Amino acid sequence: MNTFRFLSAKAALVLALSLGAVAGANAAGKEALPYAKDPAVRAVQQQVYDVVHRYETALNAGDTPTILNLFAEDSVAEWNDKPTYATRQQKIDGYNALFSIAKFSTVFAYDSINVYGNTAVVRTHHHKGAAVIENGKKVLDFNREVFVLTKINGVWKIVLYTFNTNPRQGEG
Repeated sequence: MNTFRFLSAKAALVLALSLGAVAGANAAGKEALPYAKDPAVRAVQQQVYDVVHRYETALNAGDTPTILNLFAEDSVAEWNDKPTYATRQQKIDGYNALFSIAKFSTVFAYDSINVYGNTAVVRTHHHKGAAVIENGKKVLDFNREVFVLTKINGVWKIVLYTFNTNPRQGEG
């Protein structure tokens, strides 16, 4: 089952626009999370944030099983210079290989947390100067991430995780 086929034309358009959007509280250098003022919207944004924050925590712990439980069954992960990880086993192999060479202490800066019904788009980046220990050596880590989530049986799950590297972070 492909989760993306359930997106309405409007949600698909909003998703496409969100992926290209550059505005956000953290993009302006503020540390506050980019929540809406409306309490109902904010509550849903906080649920979505919780999933991405759990991903961040598991990434820093090198915890592949926890990361995999945050993904929907038919999800994909697309990383720089790697093939698309479309199956559970591909994601297991990819994260295990990553954690065998790298130790993270990443803190995501949240550029946007947008929710459109049962679909959410979260854009993050790593703070300037973030580093990862890769093969025992400190390496600067300049990632920008996009998480697309959908609500499945009342639970937010990641359906797409992708990132790219760019030394200019939080700008737009």
